Amino acid sequence: MRVGGYIRTDAIYDFSQLGNINQLRPESIPTPNLDNSNYNMAARASRLTLESRTDTQWDVLRTYIEIDFVGPGNSAELRLRHFYAQLRNILVGQSWTTFHDSDVIPETADFNGPNSWIFQFNPQVRYTHRLATGQTISVSAEQPASGIPSINPVTAQTVSSTSPLPDFVVRYRYETDDYHFNTAGLFRSVGGMTSSGQSDHVFGYGVMASGLVRLWGRDNIVFQAVYGEGISRYLIDPKNLNLDAGYDSSGFLKVQPTYGGYAAIQHFWNDEWRSTVTYGFLQVNTTETSSADTYKRTQYLDCNLMYSPAEGITIGGGLLWGQRVNKNDVLGEGFRINFLLKYDLVRLRQDMKKSVAILGFHSTALR
Repeated sequence: MRVGGYIRTDAIYDFSQLGNINQLRPESIPTPNLDNSNYNMAARASRLTLESRTDTQWDVLRTYIEIDFVGPGNSAELRLRHFYAQLRNILVGQSWTTFHDSDVIPETADFNGPNSWIFQFNPQVRYTHRLATGQTISVSAEQPASGIPSINPVTAQTVSSTSPLPDFVVRYRYETDDYHFNTAGLFRSVGGMTSSGQSDHVFGYGVMASGLVRLWGRDNIVFQAVYGEGISRYLIDPKNLNLDAGYDSSGFLKVQPTYGGYAAIQHFWNDEWRSTVTYGFLQVNTTETSSADTYKRTQYLDCNLMYSPAEGITIGGGLLWGQRVNKNDVLGEGFRINFLLKYDLVRLRQDMKKSVAILGFHSTALR
């Protein structure tokens, strides 16, 4: 068994009100702007992991659990991220959606990450097959959920979201020592049932492409682009806004196009100092019946400088900017400074062992 994770503390200053005091979520920026500065500190981005590997008659069974303390709103509560078992090529449990590439997550001073990042943990069954050296294909059936308005604005009926089928994902990945390329397709049913028992579901789909390219030394570029209809719940910025589908002027459900992407370049000044610049863009084209203040478009920018004086330690900070534009083109934007201190718990445990050895204590003191 292996226990891991990290301790992270953030110190955050907003030059104007940005809605969420812990994470830069452009969707939460007030429109128009509210000129109120704010300072906050938080440790809820800290994380704990537990991994086990067990020999079985078929192969090694791997289990993995990961939690952090990012509760709803601004609360600090336990949140389950990963909880799965993996045997050979089959994964069962909750993990990153297969419509995702965990190797293109940029290093940002902000814990939230770019607005167009595909951020979704789904209970799922996934099978991965190796096609050739460096090439794999994965297929999965995942937990569905329909993000739709709770009331049909044309008929005034209450609507409860339902999902008759799982979300299906197919992913292809090609990898070499210098770069990797990843693409995936998502297929889903989006809809709900009215208070009178009428069901209305529409077909949603999404395509994404992502990759990492190594430059000189340790420098690299990561990118992700996404387009789809009825997929807003998979993107970190609008995931809780119920923008998968809306109603047209006739009162029928219609999937809403979503598109965007981000790119980040990371430069290592030397072995201890590095910087990353990340820019993200995202837009959702809503139906004609949506209100004037409905989410339309956001932008995100993070420029940071990180210092690692020893393995497992990161001290850094960054300047961030976010912007939200509504359907009626009213916008809000603002700047944030985010400082952070992060320490790897695996390194902490190793340092404790070294201290015990120096002081002459018996190793059982660590158990």
